[in-house]
Amino acid sequence: MTSSARRSTQPVARAPKQERSQKSFDRVLDSSLELLAERGYAGFALTEVSRRSGVSTGSIYVRVDGKDDLLRAAQERFLETMAGEHARLTDPERYEGKDLVQVVGELISGLATMLLRNARVLGAFQQRAVSDPLVARAGKVSYMDLVGRFSELLLGHRDEIAHPDPEHAVVSCFQVAYAALARTLALDVSQDAAEDHELAAITEDLGLMCIAFLTWPGADAKN
Repeated sequence: MTSSARRSTQPVARAPKQERSQKSFDRVLDSSLELLAERGYAGFALTEVSRRSGVSTGSIYVRVDGKDDLLRAAQERFLETMAGEHARLTDPERYEGKDLVQVVGELISGLATMLLRNARVLGAFQQRAVSDPLVARAGKVSYMDLVGRFSELLLGHRDEIAHPDPEHAVVSCFQVAYAALARTLALDVSQDAAEDHELAAITEDLGLMCIAFLTWPGADAKN
């Protein structure tokens, strides 16, 4: 087993010996996410996390080996929160009594709102993922969770989907919508490049495009 593989199966942060230590580290993680939201990955510094959290750098090093491990631990905390957001966004009860057109429109709008709300932190981790395979792997797991939930929700309206391959169609809708929204919000580059003033228009267009794609008979229309 490679060292990278071993690291991926081990906890990022060492377990606390006392409840007080856990509470202190919780403040460290919260401060880490606040700092990422304000300054992005480029402005992330362990000394600043220490200052904000009121926890000494020495105490932080008791739990993690350095900045990279602290960032990974913060990502774990962040993705736990995102998992809850994914579940709420795709909860079937939220769309009860609505048809496919309504569900798609509200789902794409909700996806855009969720990404906008978490854009700075999500973007910081996406930028770090380019050079950190552990961050990339964790991010992919979270992304695939959202793909699955999004697809399952829309496939609940399978009888309204005219596309000959519904499974492929709903995944394609998600991939295109997510990629377009991520680019608009500049999740993969500096937040200075974000175009969130265009977000509402793009979100509406994506909803209409997804509805058209799902309700188009596709290959069957060629016969």
